[in-house]
Amino acid sequence: MREPLSYEIASRAAEAALDAARAEGEQISVTVVNRSGITKVVLADDGAGPIAVSTSRLKAYTAAVMGITTAEFAEVAASPVMAANPVHLVDPQLHPVPGGFPIITNDGEVIGGLGVGGAHGGVDARIAGAALKSIADLLN
Repeated sequence: MREPLSYEIASRAAEAALDAARAEGEQISVTVVNRSGITKVVLADDGAGPIAVSTSRLKAYTAAVMGITTAEFAEVAASPVMAANPVHLVDPQLHPVPGGFPIITNDGEVIGGLGVGGAHGGVDARIAGAALKSIADLLN
């Protein structure tokens, strides 16, 4: 089976996130994973700390394997249904914090995830969303 998340898509998405963060004066890390959660690209800007790198990967993983944004997943994780099965027991890599988005083709296939860490969750999410918009033409 061909890997649907090419290096070109992954690297352009990561670069776009870094550019968007720099435009806002943020020092972030961005990770792009394939649909199985396997890391394709990690970029850490000057000044981004180890927590930024770690959280960007976890956000990308969560978005890819769950197929929803990490903000949406945070709502699911906080629901009464999840009280019986806490997120960390389901999969310790799931990270219910804003800043992760699934990478979805125009026909609806989840091919990966993009995660941004290092700024506030809302800022991380805005940067990740901007990066995905910039690669929309590659997701045909």
